[in-house]
Amino acid sequence: MQRFRSYFVELLLIGTLLASVAFFGYLGYGLARPDVVNEPFSGEKALASVNRQLAFGARITGTDTSLQTGDWLIEQLRLLGWDVVIQPFTINEQVQARNIIAVRTPERAGAPVAMLTTHYDTRLAADLDPDATRRQEPVPGANDGASGPAILLELARTLDVDATAHTICLAFFDAEANGGVPGWDTNIGSQLFVDSQPGSVPRCAAPRMLVNVDLAGATDQRFFQNEEGDDPLNDAIWRTAANLDLAPRFPTEKRPMPPLTSAAFRQTGIPTADVVSTDYPYRATLADSADKLSAETLGAVGLVLETWLESAP
Repeated sequence: MQRFRSYFVELLLIGTLLASVAFFGYLGYGLARPDVVNEPFSGEKALASVNRQLAFGARITGTDTSLQTGDWLIEQLRLLGWDVVIQPFTINEQVQARNIIAVRTPERAGAPVAMLTTHYDTRLAADLDPDATRRQEPVPGANDGASGPAILLELARTLDVDATAHTICLAFFDAEANGGVPGWDTNIGSQLFVDSQPGSVPRCAAPRMLVNVDLAGATDQRFFQNEEGDDPLNDAIWRTAANLDLAPRFPTEKRPMPPLTSAAFRQTGIPTADVVSTDYPYRATLADSADKLSAETLGAVGLVLETWLESAP
């Protein structure tokens, strides 16, 4: 009987040991998994993100829908493993706004900063709508307000930050869309961010380069170079597009552009480029809706930016 008990105890100990090895092996496998799933940028997923933003309604700075949209962006970015910094600010002492900055640092020590920017607010009045009686209504903001955040959010999912050898900062600015509307300045959120550096988000201070993404999802859309952008940076991005057989979407012609989110950064000497439509006919109108966008365009922009960043010197 004693011998049987000893044999049983030995079997129990061996079973426990094997179970422990298996358990810790499982944990080790989990810890060894890469932070980034090796999946390509998905235009379909980006388009779904556009539609999710549109479901909130008009995302006018200071409204409940803007707050809900920002909360959703923050949640998604954190779920994807990014560090998120929230920069609240007040406009005219009454309108509450906030910038959202997502940051991820590669394993390389002292990596320089690369920044991608967009805005997530929408224009409060469709003042360019053909129907003059409806120009006080808020715009839906599918392309102007949702396409840029959708592209950056999908890059947050697929970008291999270690391959970029840069600290990547994804900036979702607020209060950018109402330039020219009485009582509003142009690009308030981005200017405040620049003025607050390096104290507000020190990990994103003094970026080596910056690319602004906006109005970037319309069907058959083309992207010209901002004539005020940095020539080497423009050349690198547009050459990447050509190497991906996307030259028709990214013609190398330079065009003048209105003051964009990138302007505040460019004035401090930071090299900038803009992937922004100059000929989208529905900007600031009630027709800026989801049916004007395509997964193909969103996917092309995302692929170019992802490929360029992961091969940037």
